[in-house]
Amino acid sequence: MGQNNLQIIIDEIEKRLAKIQIDLVDIEYRKESEGQMLRIYIDQETGVNLDTCAAASRAIKNIVDEKELYYDHMEVSSPGLDRILKKEQDFIRFMGQEINVKTLKGYEGPAKLSGVLTGYQEGTLTIKTLDKIIDIPRELISMVRLKPDE
Repeated sequence: MGQNNLQIIIDEIEKRLAKIQIDLVDIEYRKESEGQMLRIYIDQETGVNLDTCAAASRAIKNIVDEKELYYDHMEVSSPGLDRILKKEQDFIRFMGQEINVKTLKGYEGPAKLSGVLTGYQEGTLTIKTLDKIIDIPRELISMVRLKPDE
């Protein structure tokens, strides 16, 4: 399946979930030891429980089947406490939360850092670490995760 076709399916899934007030966080579609895996990560302002996952699964199953997206196993779940932040709405929603950041080789600072997400403007994250405030352009970041409470 080409990236364009997969993106069309992802867009349709996102729209369908939005109709039932569920946010699509991420989709993983890859070959694993058990076969072709389709993982769909969802979230809601009120959190995700088994009923939320079941409702999401029912809402999207026919899209996946109609588009003939092959999979051996499909999972629908919460992104977890250490969820990845990717979208602008994620950065806005989790403002004030602790995050872990991995930067790309082109960034002239640390490869990994932790701090509080204090701002997001025009594609730049502002992170308050223990000793300073750092602005990092989004294109120089490989991954941002929420840092779970210990």
